[in-house]
Amino acid sequence: MTFMNATRPARRVAVASAACGAAASLVVGAFGLPAHADEVDGAGDFKITADGYYGSIRLDFSGGVPMVGEIPDVKGDVTVGVVQNDVDSTGLDAHGEGVYSRSFGSLVGADLLGVDLPLDLYAVEQVALPEEAEPDTYGIHDLTIPLAGNLRAISGEAKANWNADVLGHGSDGGVLTSLYSGVGQLDLVDLGELGLLDGVLGSMVPLDLPVGNGPLISTGDGQLLQETGVFGKADGSQGAYVEVSGRFADLNLLGGAANGGATIGLAAASDTEEPNAWGRLEATGEPGGATFEYELPALELWVGDEETGVAIEPGFDQTIEITPGVKANINFADYRTDDTELAEDGTYAAASGGGLSVRLTVAVPAPIVGEVELGSAEVGILSFPEVSVEVPQGGLYADGDEDDDNDLEFTH
Repeated sequence: MTFMNATRPARRVAVASAACGAAASLVVGAFGLPAHADEVDGAGDFKITADGYYGSIRLDFSGGVPMVGEIPDVKGDVTVGVVQNDVDSTGLDAHGEGVYSRSFGSLVGADLLGVDLPLDLYAVEQVALPEEAEPDTYGIHDLTIPLAGNLRAISGEAKANWNADVLGHGSDGGVLTSLYSGVGQLDLVDLGELGLLDGVLGSMVPLDLPVGNGPLISTGDGQLLQETGVFGKADGSQGAYVEVSGRFADLNLLGGAANGGATIGLAAASDTEEPNAWGRLEATGEPGGATFEYELPALELWVGDEETGVAIEPGFDQTIEITPGVKANINFADYRTDDTELAEDGTYAAASGGGLSVRLTVAVPAPIVGEVELGSAEVGILSFPEVSVEVPQGGLYADGDEDDDNDLEFTH
């Protein structure tokens, strides 16, 4: 499978190429030089880190509600499509001696009502060294997430590389780690199944939700990709990069706009395969060589049966009332300026980005006090909390020595 080479939409483009000077230099210096750095004298120390997830949801419905009565106490969180990619030329010690690259993906992890579903229950992982010839694949259909909902399907593959074809003076470079995850229809939070529409809540202060006993939140098919690697430069040295991308799927609240709720989706999009959000960090080790480019799509919001959507550009943050008693705060996060660091000497680049986040609050009328909030459900789609690249000054193999005895180790 070829990763990250999809045609990227030009609807929304932003390029960050300014340096962040002293602050970034402090971050670079913090890494230091491990005692066994002589293993990579030919290349110099370099490090690439990327993590993220396709979707997450957090529930917080407290058991005791003043003036309303007892309702089920439902608290917890679910994460779907966790991805982690790490490369370190000095070794990833936590994963065993001689391991330099790692690609990890998890289908789902959950912690609800004290029931912990660990991230490694449905997961794929590949490390190098040793390097495997083929990617590791994973997949499952019709997965029931305890107390949270149902996931139609999730699948993907992970690959970790560490070899002389990719790394070396004069090499064109290539991929060190890559992970793809495809996520199918995801239905989350059925208030009826959770008991939130039963008992006191259902009989005395009923909520007239358009979704009825269906899922409070659902998403369509989506995908998430990450890739790390190195690339050749004109002088024979190498720079390093990390790319992240994904595809925002339609997000339906309370059954979606067609059923009286709300829908958030791509503006006039018919393509369900290509990524529509993308970012790339590069570090060459030369002045001005730390760069960050990214593209985010324009989304639209429909409420009820309205035919005209409201544009949601990165930076959008508004609260709307979907139906009496239910409000939604919608935030479409841009990459955070304060978390984007580009070293002036080109040795370090880092970024952190949010994605689409929606927080639903559910409230009911109560005697005397008026409206009382029962709880909230929050969902986030496509988030990359940490993405960074670090290379030595001049780049990898800046000394031009192809035959150094202390060059990168590719075999045990």
